[in-house]
Amino acid sequence: MDYEVNASLRVVFQAIEERCSRPVLFDRFELQMLLESLKPLEQLLVARYFCKLPWNIGSLRVLAILQSSNILTASNYILSLENDEEIQLILNDFLEAEFELLKELYTVAYYDSSNAISLNDALDECLSRLYTDLIQNPKINDLTYINGITKNMPPDFILNLMQRHIRIALDLHKSNAKKAFGNFSNWINEGVDEIQFTKELYEKLLKHSEQEAISYLFKLSSLEHFNQWKFYLILLQTLTSKCSDENGAFIRKYLKTRLTQISALPKREYMLHLLLSVRAATATTMDIDKNITAYADWYKRNVADMKFVLKVEEFKAIIDLLEQCIPYESLEDYLEIHATFSISPPIHCGKLVQSYKSKCKMQLAKIKSKAKQGNEHEESIVIDD
Repeated sequence: MDYEVNASLRVVFQAIEERCSRPVLFDRFELQMLLESLKPLEQLLVARYFCKLPWNIGSLRVLAILQSSNILTASNYILSLENDEEIQLILNDFLEAEFELLKELYTVAYYDSSNAISLNDALDECLSRLYTDLIQNPKINDLTYINGITKNMPPDFILNLMQRHIRIALDLHKSNAKKAFGNFSNWINEGVDEIQFTKELYEKLLKHSEQEAISYLFKLSSLEHFNQWKFYLILLQTLTSKCSDENGAFIRKYLKTRLTQISALPKREYMLHLLLSVRAATATTMDIDKNITAYADWYKRNVADMKFVLKVEEFKAIIDLLEQCIPYESLEDYLEIHATFSISPPIHCGKLVQSYKSKCKMQLAKIKSKAKQGNEHEESIVIDD
């Protein structure tokens, strides 16, 4: 249906278009008063007019005024767009200022099921791009938008927001368990020294729901065919190194209980998950030697002395799983612990333990030999040069 646009409404259109081209909006209040004086039909026409305008340097601030005047919300504006790339460019502006627009988007995405799918897809893509940029340029790290989104929002909303951010972070990198074992130290060092957004994510979001964040990480990483190891390990290390003593105890209890669960339902993937999780959870300091010692302490308390809490068949199942995990090991420090620490065996299990430790030593010798060959090759290259 066509509507006649009168002269006074054309003045409003012109005022909006003009302000969309301004980098700074000095007469924000005046524009808001003008918009709020419009009749309902005129407000509808203004909303439609704005949606047809190209996104400009001042459009973000004008949209914020339209939303506060109950004329056009951020979600309705985004839903009116058809080009996905354009949507992402606009959402990127939302991350920098006028956070009430982003808050409205997340609110509608969470509470309004009719529009949830398309908005959630756009928001997830926006976060993924943001994190990718922050990995490539750690110095521009800025997650200030989170404060704007969470302010005065109920716990269920904030919990959902926290889980969304964790899911997107995990999805930034995919690998199998073998690569996770081989790259563990490099990933943890990268997470500590280079990647900054995970720490900011903790301070602004995870810190206020530590136990829920830890539980969610464990839940996602325990799913079948899990392949998001890098940022699982980085986020777990971040949480463990910063969380309260109470939640540190919660993590230790989970890992101890996990070993008992695996003994009753033995599966190699479960043991791989446990070993990697323990390594991330014990890498809490900047001192590598202290982290290795912390892992050794966990291994002694939970594996070396497991005969005191496990039945014989459960003990055998754990040793068998540890043996299956040996080919995944490629870092000397951790395998050295497995090869040298004494494991107290129950009756008739001594040979089983000795076989496991022998295989650990064989794998350790293989790793050291490979490392030596690599060093000799590097030296020969230097000499040739």
